[in-house]
Parts: sequence; structure tokens; C-alpha cells
Amino acid sequence: MTDVIISSGRERSLRRQHPWLLSGAVASEPGEAHAGAWVRVVSKGGEVLGYGHYSPKSSIRVRLLAFGKEDPGEQLLEQRLEAALARRREHPLLRETDAMRLVNAEGDGLPGLVVDRLGDVVVLKFLTAGMHARADRIAQKIQALVDAPHGYRRRDDSSARREGIPPDEGTLWGSPPSEGLIEEAGRRYAVDFMHGQKTGFYLDQRDARQLVMGLAAGRRTLDVFSYTGSFAVAAGVGGAASLVLVDSSEAALRIAESNLEMNGLTCPVEIRRSDAFEALRSASAASEKFDLIVLDPPPLARSRRAVQAASRAYKDMLLHGLRCAAPSAFIVVFTCSHHVDPDLFQKIVFGAALDAGRGVRWLRTLGAPADHPFSVHHPEGRYLHGCLLEVEAGAEQSA
Repeated sequence: MTDVIISSGRERSLRRQHPWLLSGAVASEPGEAHAGAWVRVVSKGGEVLGYGHYSPKSSIRVRLLAFGKEDPGEQLLEQRLEAALARRREHPLLRETDAMRLVNAEGDGLPGLVVDRLGDVVVLKFLTAGMHARADRIAQKIQALVDAPHGYRRRDDSSARREGIPPDEGTLWGSPPSEGLIEEAGRRYAVDFMHGQKTGFYLDQRDARQLVMGLAAGRRTLDVFSYTGSFAVAAGVGGAASLVLVDSSEAALRIAESNLEMNGLTCPVEIRRSDAFEALRSASAASEKFDLIVLDPPPLARSRRAVQAASRAYKDMLLHGLRCAAPSAFIVVFTCSHHVDPDLFQKIVFGAALDAGRGVRWLRTLGAPADHPFSVHHPEGRYLHGCLLEVEAGAEQSA
């Protein structure tokens, strides 16, 4: 067994079962171990603290799958996969869809592995050297456990660079179509799982889409950062009076149009291809008003260094969203940057409401659904923070 030895005084996070061993905490590592090797993590005093996957080129040198002295062996991988899928099969909140996350990396005790089911296609992402080295084995196990006719390996260039692994992609089994089709609580969506964001669809917003559908009846709805229109479709199915979609991607908006048509929506629809921030500023300057607004931007803080600039961008987004809000409007707003924690997110909401001169009530805190669990030992896995706001009926105050 190959050992990675921790520097004195750097064991605390592992004793708290955090699954990442950072390179700066390593005193000695095996020069002969290959990327992805199963290694034992040992304190300077010789105490065995756990076992995991070695990644010599990553700042996260070992991702631990097990803690303590006993080596569970490589069979732990199959056991964790079986357990993750069993939890989804038995969960009462995951019965109205054929699209869900089957494996959520650290949240399922499998750091570096993401597996999504999108209708007839299972999409796998191997994000670390450890999971990359076991890709064939994992794919075979998933194929045996899931009754999906097609499997596809999705590349992730940023992870490949960090880990020093090839950005592989392609068919794993079956013959995946160029575009998938999923159903969610009676709604239908086309999914570009080969090229779209994440694995082609924002599965982590399922609960929020249900919320929007329930709020939308009779409301003029604005969906900003609409991507392929999942929120707009939910609002339309829920009886929205009208829909305005805003996104900068022509390809995403083409799929959004298809999704709106596929769900038989009859309300007036306007699609604006534009930078979302510019579109919000223009809408507020033109005194446009909406009764339901969805603000779901991509991650704006991919590192701690970016938090300050991202906070300003989130505040600007919400400020102009509030200025577009009709009396008694609802606003659904999110950040998916785990560096923007819930406390900071709440402060951003407060600052935007203050600058907009609007009375705002926080009705509900929102987050990822049950198929996106995070480990309490790994708070970084809780990346999606959102809320449902209600704007008071009073007129906007002058700034």
C-alpha cells in the first residue's frame, strides 16, 4: 500500500472527515504512484487516517473515500454506486421525472464522479484522476444498475486541466441520439447533453421550477438567464399571462423555442437574445413591469478572489430586477457559486432592496433538490443558494 504522509498539525480537517487533502498539507508523497492510485493517508506520527484517490497534479492531492484505519478496498466504489442509486429509487420526491442526478460526487461519497439520467441517456462526468482511472469500471457498473439504453461520457475541460487528465468524451454504451428528451411533472424538455451547460439541463432547479409553476397563473413573467427555457415552460404550463425570455446564447434560445412549442403554450412569448445584465438595465430604464421574475445566473464567483466582483454583479442584477417588479410581484433569485455563502447572499439581497427603495419580504429559502445531496462534512458541496421574494405593493421610492 502506498502512503501519503501529512505534515504535523495538518490532520484536523481529515479528523473531521473532510474528503480533501490539500497539497500544502502533504509532508511526503509517493513519487512512483500513478495518477488515480488508491493510497493510504497517514499522519506524521504513523496513524492511519483514511484512504482515497491520489492526484499528483492537483492542488487537492488526495480525495478520501474512507476514514479510519481499516482499508475498505476498491470494492467500496461499487458499494457506494449501489447505495446512491438505491436512495434515488426509494425517494418519494423523485417519482415525477425521468431526469435526475444519480451520483453527486462528495454528496454520495464518490468525489469526482457525477452521473445524471436524462430520459433514455445516462451522462457520466469523471472529474478527477481517481474516477478517470476507473471510468470503464464505473460505466459498466452504472449500465448494470440503470435501465437506460444509452450511456455518454461528457468532457470537462477545466477539471481535466486541474487534474492533468485527458478531456475524454463519447459513447459508453448504446447509440445516444444527438438530443435527449425528458419529462418532469408533466412538462417536456429537449436536452443537449453533448454540448449544453452542465450535462445539458439544470436538474438542480427542479424544485424551483415546481414553485414557479405554482406561482405563475395570470402573471407577466420574466425569465432572465433563461438558457433553454425550463423556468419559462414551467411558468407557461402554470398559466402565466405572458413570457419574456432573456439569454445571450442563440443555440440555447433555439432549444427554448422548441421547448415552449413542445409544451403547447399559448400565452404571448417574447424572446430577447441579449446580455442578461444589459437586458435588465434596459427593461428597468424603460419602466417595464413584471409580476413574476426569475433570476438564475451562471456561477459568477469561481474562486474566492472573484467574490467581491461577483457580489457587485449579483446586486446589480437584483437591483434592476426589483425595479422591474410590479407591486406584489414575486422574484425567484439564485446564486450557484459556493464561494457566495448564504449569509453573503442574504446581505446582497438586503443591499439591492435598500438601493431599489422597495419593501421586500423573504418568503422562502431555496436550494438544490433531494437528488443533489451534500455531505455535512463537505460544506463546499452546498453551492446553490436561492430565495423567493415578495415585493410590497407600495410604489417604488425615489433613490
